[in-house]
Amino acid sequence: MQHPMVHPLTFSQNPLVQHLNKDPYWTVSDDNKRPVNARILLETEIAYNVKFDGEWPLVTLEELDANQNLQAVNRAYRLRARENRVIAIDVEPGAPESMKQEVLAFPAHYTELSKNGGVHLLILVPEDLITPENRYMFDDLSVFKEPVPKPEDPKEKPRDAHFEVLFNDHFVTFTKRMLTEKPCVDYNQDAHAKSTLANFLHNIVQMDKQRKKEREIAKEYRIGMMKNLIDEEKEKIIESFISIKPFDKAKEQADSKNASDFGGDHSRYEMSVANGLAFHTIRIYGLAKDTISFREMTESLTEQDLAYAIYLLLKEAVPYRDKHDETRDGLPWLLFTGKRAYEYVKAQNAKRKKK
Repeated sequence: MQHPMVHPLTFSQNPLVQHLNKDPYWTVSDDNKRPVNARILLETEIAYNVKFDGEWPLVTLEELDANQNLQAVNRAYRLRARENRVIAIDVEPGAPESMKQEVLAFPAHYTELSKNGGVHLLILVPEDLITPENRYMFDDLSVFKEPVPKPEDPKEKPRDAHFEVLFNDHFVTFTKRMLTEKPCVDYNQDAHAKSTLANFLHNIVQMDKQRKKEREIAKEYRIGMMKNLIDEEKEKIIESFISIKPFDKAKEQADSKNASDFGGDHSRYEMSVANGLAFHTIRIYGLAKDTISFREMTESLTEQDLAYAIYLLLKEAVPYRDKHDETRDGLPWLLFTGKRAYEYVKAQNAKRKKK
């Protein structure tokens, strides 16, 4: 199991790494496996943790490799299986030796040892292996963790998961301790390897069944919570409001954006769309309440109703992802985002008036 870090060229010439090298999703990790802002690192040689609240902090692998000072440094890549179908299997150092050996032999495009004795695999899943049964994992999941059975003794602490599969919005750190003797798989030419991967994906779906049910129950709970926030009659008024003609331009502008405009950062993308929709909602509300046709309707709308209007528009404009099933401050993610956007635009308008 002693594999040293390979030469940078050996790493960069791996077929899957080559496939990803022009993606602006690369960086390096610090000693605690925290990804750093690659752009600042290349410009200043100072390491700051990655944050997605300003300029895009990641670069291409080519840009990192061009810096001679980073030749013997690890690499980190932010996964986005919903777009490119690349997944990572991460087996923990504490996993049984038999599991590690099984994973080391698993057909993959890239295999390496982790820093502390675990195993990393990277796989570009063929599109014909993505089925109606497993598609949700590629499109919605960030990480699948092995479900850990409860110990028979209630006093005993449950063990950690032995492995996880990373799909989206998660960094995988490459130690470059590659298994160079293991061939890079070609699923189109190796039917057994393809069958092995198909079975693995099927097994993950089976293991995820209970958690998937729990996520769906949580989603239903949030829907119920929304109904408590806005009654059916008020929701109809809000829907009538956002269906008036001036909203056509707002919807068109929202639809013209996508996550790739923000380097694949879905939270930044959603916040930008929400801010645009909030600007139009507040502007249209101000205009509509001064008209005979819409005065009665708009007079019944509160600030909470306008935030909810932004939420409805946002829900239509952005593609679903797993994050939307989360809550912040007791609100579903997109409603929380819409509320923040409403507050931000109101604050900006007040600042402009003051000036």
